[in-house]
Amino acid sequence: MRLRIFWVYGSVVLAAIMLAACGGSGSETPETASVVQADEEAVPAEVPEAMRACYECHEDVVTAYLEHGMARSIGPVGTPAPGAVTNPFSGTRYEIYNDAEGAWLKGTNRDGGTRYQRLVGRVGAGLFDTSWIGAEVDPFTNENTGRLFFAPVETIVGHGLELSPFELREGSAGLDLPLNQACLTCHTTDRLAGLPNAAVGPDGRAIYPDNALGIDAFEILQPLGCEACHGDARDHVTMMSGLPGDDAVDIESLSRSSGARQRDVCARCHLQGDARLDLVEGVPRAEAPLAGQIPVLVPTRAGDDFRFVGQLERLALSACFKATPAMTCTTCHDAHTGVAQQGTARFDAACKSCHAGITSHTTLTVEAVTGEPARTAEGCVDCHVRRSQPFDLPHIRTADHFIRRRIPEPAADLPHRQFADPAGPVTLFDDGRLAERLRTPEGRRWNDGVVAVGLVSMGRMEEAVQLFESFPQPGTEAAVQPSAPDGLISLEADPSFHHTRGIALMIAGRRAEALAAFSDALKLDPYYAEARMERAKLRLLTDDIQGALIDTRFVVEAHPEAERPWKLNTSIALSTGRVAMAASALETATQRWPSDAASWQQLAFLYDKLGRRQEAQQALARAQLLQPSIQGFEPVPPVGR
Repeated sequence: MRLRIFWVYGSVVLAAIMLAACGGSGSETPETASVVQADEEAVPAEVPEAMRACYECHEDVVTAYLEHGMARSIGPVGTPAPGAVTNPFSGTRYEIYNDAEGAWLKGTNRDGGTRYQRLVGRVGAGLFDTSWIGAEVDPFTNENTGRLFFAPVETIVGHGLELSPFELREGSAGLDLPLNQACLTCHTTDRLAGLPNAAVGPDGRAIYPDNALGIDAFEILQPLGCEACHGDARDHVTMMSGLPGDDAVDIESLSRSSGARQRDVCARCHLQGDARLDLVEGVPRAEAPLAGQIPVLVPTRAGDDFRFVGQLERLALSACFKATPAMTCTTCHDAHTGVAQQGTARFDAACKSCHAGITSHTTLTVEAVTGEPARTAEGCVDCHVRRSQPFDLPHIRTADHFIRRRIPEPAADLPHRQFADPAGPVTLFDDGRLAERLRTPEGRRWNDGVVAVGLVSMGRMEEAVQLFESFPQPGTEAAVQPSAPDGLISLEADPSFHHTRGIALMIAGRRAEALAAFSDALKLDPYYAEARMERAKLRLLTDDIQGALIDTRFVVEAHPEAERPWKLNTSIALSTGRVAMAASALETATQRWPSDAASWQQLAFLYDKLGRRQEAQQALARAQLLQPSIQGFEPVPPVGR
């Protein structure tokens, strides 16, 4: 199991779910595969692979769903519109252009240094905006590295190319925001470890570096299909095809599910909060509340503005929701049809199904209230479901699902921010199903742990460390013993919990405890590369050279294309005065990741110290190609500085 923190940076998320892939996404049994193949001629080419198995019996549903944004949640890059934009903080200019080889992203630093990424994919349906995915190109050989990154620019409908939300803050990642499983969970049900060119380790699950997915990833990954809401359909397809199969052949129907279950399905992606944790591997259990498996932390001080994918969080604030326990997302939305296709009149009709006695309750016009013309005669949604700009996604307008009798005027140009309440208290979003469990001592501890991990993702380390104190001391036998009540996923049995705890302790300067926490993570999962590398760094800082070498060697053998263990080996070699060995390790690191100007500059320093003048000049030239402002050699900085 791997706990994933969903780092919130405001990218558009248009979809709903995270479940196992169904038969149409490349996991068919031989029997169902033959059925799909036999009917292949009847399936239009525009139907994605993940939906083709369902098309024969549900043509009308699938055809309608193809107009939904979720059906286009991810895909190959296509031909993006060219454009350029400059980051006012860093001065870096980003340009998207197309040539005979495809689409490209060029980044030019303030000093003239350049990097190129081949655009290979898109995230989002383009209804509001499109996020672009770039594969880094080796600046010296033009070979593709297979490392994928979120582009620092997005194409906003009606605005063109704009800086991505994460690029709107000082110290942004620029071209170096890695694309990983947590980024794509709401856009595809495919598991990235199944990609043929992903850097999967010996355990068959973990990818390291986590964005080493291969340049062909977006030719393989499928958009959200029927299985996203209905679950694995393979047995169902087998039965309907008249082939022998298991007895469990039914698929989940939201219309036959309870209101709480329906909300859980949608909440997997339409409840983001200020921090979100994924505690499950694969399919969340349908019989258990989602909040105990994918907890979401929301601010206790609800503001007037909202985030783009905070629909359920905002709906829960509404009086009509609080007064109607059966109310769900499907009360207003048809899950198979996009919002634009449903039309505003349908939503007004949903309002009147509960408020049938209300005809005209005000002399005000919609335009007087909202500043915009009415879209329907009733105007329910126009007035009571405000269209405004989310705080995490500039330049767009969408619906705030906090339904109110009187709403403030919509925000036209709200300043971007990452979190709803960056410094305020956060709480677990729960519809009441966990309340009894959370009142127990074990439940309170679990809640403390969830909040602590969430606070780490928000950069609030001091508060996180205090909450981690609810758990047994790192390194003790009790530290890895599960204690969560039934219905809640254990934190102590998850290596990522201990890794996150170790990070907070390390930043707090509590090195011995941090070292023990990383060891706890590795006790549960020896192949957890991130925890092993952090432990190696701490071992070096505490003069355990042998231990540091054991950890880096383990990662090198498990993930031979990773550069980080070789960079740490450089520091290990220098700590014992072995300059030639340090240079050799840094050479290997630059071969694996050639786009780091600082590494080339440091390699030039090591060559110069060894008297290898020509190689030193060549390494310096490479550093200056990436960053012309570099003037000379730089010593390798000590670890931890």
